[in-house]
Amino acid sequence: AFLVFFVGAFVISWIMVPLLSLTFDREVRRRRFKGMARFATRGFVRYCRMIRMVDIRWSPLPAGFPEGGYVMIANHPTLIDVTIVMERFPELSTVVGRKWFAKPSLGRMIEAAGWIPASSPDDDDDGTPTLDAMVETLRAGTPMIIFPEGTRSDKDRLRRFHRGAIEAAIRAEVPIVPLFIGPNQPLLMRGQHWYETHHGVAVYTLELWPIIETAGADLDPREVSRELFARYKARFARLLAERDAAEALREGRAPEALPPADEPRHVSAEEAPR
Repeated sequence: AFLVFFVGAFVISWIMVPLLSLTFDREVRRRRFKGMARFATRGFVRYCRMIRMVDIRWSPLPAGFPEGGYVMIANHPTLIDVTIVMERFPELSTVVGRKWFAKPSLGRMIEAAGWIPASSPDDDDDGTPTLDAMVETLRAGTPMIIFPEGTRSDKDRLRRFHRGAIEAAIRAEVPIVPLFIGPNQPLLMRGQHWYETHHGVAVYTLELWPIIETAGADLDPREVSRELFARYKARFARLLAERDAAEALREGRAPEALPPADEPRHVSAEEAPR
């Protein structure tokens, strides 16, 4: 699957991107790249399904699902989260680390897609250019997916949320769409090698939670981030318990009781959103 991914990225970056760039019309070029990205993500996800690497299960769209600009926030358990989500929502843009723009193959594709480079910890700008670019993108009607952890989750816990995605949504006055990504077993997680095997087909459950409207609302980004992090933390704890229960059944042991659903957990000062 990953050989297909990187070969495809090379072909797109070094052959398709130059060909699709043969126009002076920026909007035409953008539409071409969007179509190419849609084709690539859909092809990769369908290939992963075909070889029984993954099974993907989406919850129904919540009531009042927005059109135009919105911020979809999600936890980030695996390496292929953004590919899976963009296969379902191809109109999404996102923020990616600057190091990816320097990659010989992927960098050309990312830049062509119009994704936003993230501010580096070494930058002396407090992330303002990235945040401003996000707000501008959202106000132009383009939805975004942002992973508030900033990188992939650890195997056994979520990383502290940054509040930039929430702040961008509030400034742009667009809805927030919370998404929980729950693979039923560790796969392509932080600290896990890509070649490490898993048990059978990895099942990705993607849960869309109720929409949070920001237009005309007096919302504190820090407080909204704190409340969302508490809910994600509780849901992640339940996911780990579900995995342990499944492992116990495979080994013929009695599984432990699962924690109550949607029970918020205490957020310590160290975990509070920044």
